[in-house]
Amino acid sequence: MQPNQIPDTDTPCWKATISPGDVVRFRFPAADCSDTNAATGPKLRPCLVLEVFHFSGQRFVKLAYGTSAFTKANKGCEVLVKHSGSCATAGLNRPTRFVGARSIIVSLDHSGFEPYGKTESPLMGRLDGTLLKRLTAIRRRLR
Repeated sequence: MQPNQIPDTDTPCWKATISPGDVVRFRFPAADCSDTNAATGPKLRPCLVLEVFHFSGQRFVKLAYGTSAFTKANKGCEVLVKHSGSCATAGLNRPTRFVGARSIIVSLDHSGFEPYGKTESPLMGRLDGTLLKRLTAIRRRLR
């Protein structure tokens, strides 16, 4: 930071440190009407950060849809978090499948991010080392 420059206190720390492999709470837009409530909008779910990038002075993330349904839909570009230790590290309370083929790009200022626990941050946790390797392979494939 330059001398006499005022620090940006409006930017929560999570926005400055978010990176691929982080798991966040986000209201992911529904593909069908069953996942949307007219009063609350899209269903709140865990999402996996696939990419973080800058565009036109703003930070954006590419998020993968998270679901506890282990179906055959959208197979291939997915990260499966199944083991209890991996779930705990990622902040998940049950096994979850992150579907890279079903993703969205949003600004870090998007209103769909929801705080996790008693913090103001939507960060739930992070993939463990083995799953981060899988994420790297998925990211290469999606590019």
